[in-house]
Amino acid sequence: MSARRFIFLFFAAVIGLHFLSTLILKDRAYHLPSLSQLRGNLGLSHSDVSLNTNYTPPILPHINDPPLVDSSDRANATFVLLCRNSDLEGAISSIQQMEDRFNRYHGYPWVLLNEEPFTQEFKERVAVLVNGPIHFGQIPHEHWFQPDWIDEDKAKAGRLSLMAQGSVPYRNMCRFNSGFFFHHELLKPYRYYWRVEPYVRYFCDVNYDPFKFMETNNKTYGFTISLVEWEQTIPTLWSTVKEFMAKHPQYVHPDNAMKFLSDDGGNSYNLCHFWSNFEIADLDFWRGEAYQKFFDFLDSKGGFYYEIGLHYIFSLTNENYGRATSIENLKKHVVGQQQPNVPPYKVPIPDEYYISKNITSPQGRKANAAIVMLARNGDLNGVIISMKQMEDRFNKKFNYPYVFLNEKPFDDNFKKRVTELTDSEVQFGLIPPEHWYQPPEIDEEKATKAREQMVKDRVIYGDSVPYRNMCRFNSGFFYRHELLKPFQYYWRVEPDVKFFCDLDYDPFLIMEDGNKMYGFTISLYEYEATIPTLWDAVKEFIEQNPDLVSEDNAMAFLSDDGGRTYNRCHFWSNFEIGNLDLWRGEAYSKFFDHLDKKGGFYYERWGDAPVHSIGAALFARKDQIHFFNDIGYRHEPFQHCPQGDAHKRGKCWCDSAQNFDYEWYSCLNRYDKLFE
Repeated sequence: MSARRFIFLFFAAVIGLHFLSTLILKDRAYHLPSLSQLRGNLGLSHSDVSLNTNYTPPILPHINDPPLVDSSDRANATFVLLCRNSDLEGAISSIQQMEDRFNRYHGYPWVLLNEEPFTQEFKERVAVLVNGPIHFGQIPHEHWFQPDWIDEDKAKAGRLSLMAQGSVPYRNMCRFNSGFFFHHELLKPYRYYWRVEPYVRYFCDVNYDPFKFMETNNKTYGFTISLVEWEQTIPTLWSTVKEFMAKHPQYVHPDNAMKFLSDDGGNSYNLCHFWSNFEIADLDFWRGEAYQKFFDFLDSKGGFYYEIGLHYIFSLTNENYGRATSIENLKKHVVGQQQPNVPPYKVPIPDEYYISKNITSPQGRKANAAIVMLARNGDLNGVIISMKQMEDRFNKKFNYPYVFLNEKPFDDNFKKRVTELTDSEVQFGLIPPEHWYQPPEIDEEKATKAREQMVKDRVIYGDSVPYRNMCRFNSGFFYRHELLKPFQYYWRVEPDVKFFCDLDYDPFLIMEDGNKMYGFTISLYEYEATIPTLWDAVKEFIEQNPDLVSEDNAMAFLSDDGGRTYNRCHFWSNFEIGNLDLWRGEAYSKFFDHLDKKGGFYYERWGDAPVHSIGAALFARKDQIHFFNDIGYRHEPFQHCPQGDAHKRGKCWCDSAQNFDYEWYSCLNRYDKLFE
């Protein structure tokens, strides 16, 4: 057997135990829905199991952009997550998705359990993600660790018979989940639970309440995935089950689901089970007499330690998968006078811009704005990741339209997958060839030699013509596209980025009311080898057009010597919230045309980030350039994570210690000094 198949089959091991009793003990088969209704709402692929072919699931009520549900309308239910301190990033990922997909509107509590005390860091980073109560519990020693009566020599032999390294902690976890978790003090007040594990994914919005569905329809157990167990992990389990049924026939329900478990009336086990890493269930079932006696009978056999297989990488501890606004001089009737000697973002966003907790639609007005993504059909998965986060963090509340641009037509699958993610209008545009491809006046021999030299110098994207096309398009053409002509503001989003924080105000209105021209989250130094002559071209333009340079500009952000040299600071343009009129205006239009004639996009590798940054710094006032301090954002390999109260208010799931703002390669300190 291959290692890969072993790992998969092993991960399924023992999970079936929790469900054998569910199907044979006193509870009707139609109380065990496959929750096919959840398939469309959770997006978890699974095999349908028809427990009753005559059963028609009821139509589930859906909430249309619901406010936070009143506590009196909720079921007596909680989420349960078993994890360790080392699972922090995985726990954050799963909780954040659950809150986004479902719990933001319902406010159900969370119970997190650990065999060791949770650290203060764990509690703080998790608690900020949720609106409802959250409880952290320690598992009693006697509920977790291997019982003293287990014959360790026999148990060790069982572990070694399956593989060279066996995990006792994994067996502890299986036994705890099978027979003890529902006895924990923190779970005693609740009737229903939803089991969540670290590092899982919930793909779709759940616009109804599965707990109420369980309660109203008298359901006992809900699942999304069912599969076949690995037989080597449970050689004596079914004989033990049959022994229990023979001794206690009164506990077996006459209308049970034995046909799911056995193809011969119960003589043998077909190994089918529900994958318990997802379960929504009635705690009273596990607490009942029938299941409790069943578990005690199984536990007395020692099978959790003498048989059940495992793989050391699937112990309770998972590997961590990753590390890793401010406003100035809004209309005076909103925020009053600018405070002296502080950067604009130090002044908090007025409450007027925040949506009240029980309001899920903008407060009366919107800007003339769109979210813009430049992408190809092959970027679909990355687009979905970015767009879903944008919807969850911001646009689900504000419903701004999307404009997608591509140098080739978007295919039907791309359009279908993208439009399913939002209620907003989505438009798909084709980039004109003359706006995208290398212009004919470029000396290709010269451009080729330049690319070859960059390859030798190991300059990133040094040999790429498409990358250069993109930089030139973003620098001077995207805002001319027909689909963007109706709009004044835009938010640039790229595939495979992360938005860490809830944004409950409208940044487009901040731009509009404050007469802002350009907004950023990350600033850094450009790679000098990509722009050797760019600043010379900039200085030449300034000398020829001094009247186009704004008074009170941000030259001090770009240069430490009054403009003689470029310090290479720029705003990272993969995130931009901007006023399209800045790029459409006379000053920037002439500036871009001047640069384009130099051929530096192809003879060197001029990027749109320094070009946009220089344009914004020269042709806008410094107070019109805005640092969106409270928008948590990551584009590999850098991230901005809000600090202090902004982190808490935004329910940010980034680690505030992982923040690029004042690292040595950041230029934010130069932006701050503009306002000293």
